Amino acid sequence: MTTDRKLALWIVLAMFFWGASWPIANVLSDYINVHEFISYRYIITTLSMVPVLWWMKLSFKISLKHFLIASLAAILLIYYSKYYFLSTKHGAPGLAGAVVTTLMPVLVYLLMMFSKQNKTQRKDWLALLLGILGVLVTMNIWRFQLSEILTGSSVYLIAAATCWALMSLVTTFAKTVAPATLSFYIYLMTALLDLTFFFEPTHGSILVMDYVFWISILIVTIGSTTFATTVYFIGIQQLGSKQASVFTFLVPFIAIGLSVIFLSETLQWTTILGAMMTIIALMILNNIKFNFLTIKHEK
Repeated sequence: MTTDRKLALWIVLAMFFWGASWPIANVLSDYINVHEFISYRYIITTLSMVPVLWWMKLSFKISLKHFLIASLAAILLIYYSKYYFLSTKHGAPGLAGAVVTTLMPVLVYLLMMFSKQNKTQRKDWLALLLGILGVLVTMNIWRFQLSEILTGSSVYLIAAATCWALMSLVTTFAKTVAPATLSFYIYLMTALLDLTFFFEPTHGSILVMDYVFWISILIVTIGSTTFATTVYFIGIQQLGSKQASVFTFLVPFIAIGLSVIFLSETLQWTTILGAMMTIIALMILNNIKFNFLTIKHEK
């Protein structure tokens, strides 16, 4: 097996953890509140990133500009995490994972387009329309009244995707710092800011929680954040950003599948159809072609 194929398998495992984070957040909502979740998640993640940076031989030094960018991104990450957690607590985790993970890159592209970082062609507008329709199909939008769309879990889905898209745009201004180093400071500031301004423990010490909690919190921190993000960064470095991004299309289907298996969530055909429509749109926007037989480096 070639090195690139081994890396591809590691990236698939990383996507599995990303997808698993949605139903696992639902499990954790039975143990802790939203800001306990955010604080505990990013404290553990920050600590686990220290040996990762050492292993990758990356410096902890960061400029004031990049620190301020990391701090702004951390504020957006707090709100993304809040709405992500609430969307799984008050709605269907698989559906939430499918909607948010497909809507995020569409919103990122729109923001990049309006900030004139992307040049737009006619095919891009058609792809964006297809992507938006795909998200609406995934949400079964025709089943809701306007008042229902503006309240409840639908708002959490849209808010989570918007916060992530804004955070992605903010981090584009930090082009001269290693992504893993920037991520370390984003996680650190997320933990510090949430602990300082929002943290209110209401469920007692996590040290007395059962094994289900600890397995879940370790998967959502070490697995879906530290491990998955690090592997994805390595994938971008070795395969190129476009080739690595192809693997992210697995995330909504993993989130849906695991929610159906472990949480008995009802599988809707519209969820699958909408996710596929949005993924096709993203492939068009990014000029991506699937090739399951070979993995080519980006040139």
